[in-house]
Amino acid sequence: MNNATTNMKASLFSHLEEFAVLRPYFSFSAVRLALGKSPLAAKPALLREYLSEAMAKEVAHDAGRGWYSSLKTPAALDAEATAPLRVALAKRFPFLPHYVWSTRQVNPWMHHLLGKFVQFVQVESGCEDDVAAFLRNEGWIVIVNPTAKSAKDFSPGERCVVIRGIRRPFDPATEPRVETVLVDLMLENSRLRLMDEGERQEMSRKLLTTHRVEIASLLARLGKHRLDLAGLIGTETKPIIGEI
Repeated sequence: MNNATTNMKASLFSHLEEFAVLRPYFSFSAVRLALGKSPLAAKPALLREYLSEAMAKEVAHDAGRGWYSSLKTPAALDAEATAPLRVALAKRFPFLPHYVWSTRQVNPWMHHLLGKFVQFVQVESGCEDDVAAFLRNEGWIVIVNPTAKSAKDFSPGERCVVIRGIRRPFDPATEPRVETVLVDLMLENSRLRLMDEGERQEMSRKLLTTHRVEIASLLARLGKHRLDLAGLIGTETKPIIGEI
């Protein structure tokens, strides 16, 4: 390795360490900007190669599609929180595209722990009534596609299930992702008032700053609903994804 290559790598790694101190997520374009007039900034293919090496050495971590993170530990949802409902649906509807999540799964990042939980079944639009009939027969308390107006009929509890019909394409083999749940919860809280909005924002902010998510997927998901990161976390986004 010649001196020029060594110097370029050293400069890159120095900037990555600087990013790590200032914020948990940073983009490829932010890295190029930080490099300024360095020859590496003008060589995107080589920069990506060096960034891959940086991830292998755990100087940075993958945060999805052109994004990187200083956070080593990925966020993960507790699958046990939804296991009974997931198993029941998988047995009865093995080929029906759907996924299940619960407000209980965000409890690790809540300042005030939730005492009553709600589970959500996101199912291919048009199949809600069949799923609801089955679950009611199994003893679940089910409400289908509730709105803000019908929130008065909604009462969180251990056996409470909300069914939502969705038209957007999704992969039931990979859902629910943490990024999906953060956005789904933001949407549901505006309709059903599941928790104090400030606490939901604080939870989202804590999750994003203590555990790594695929920030690229999160931003894309927010964009599809015409939402933004500032609304998700309730504060300016610069400390999380700003530029140097």
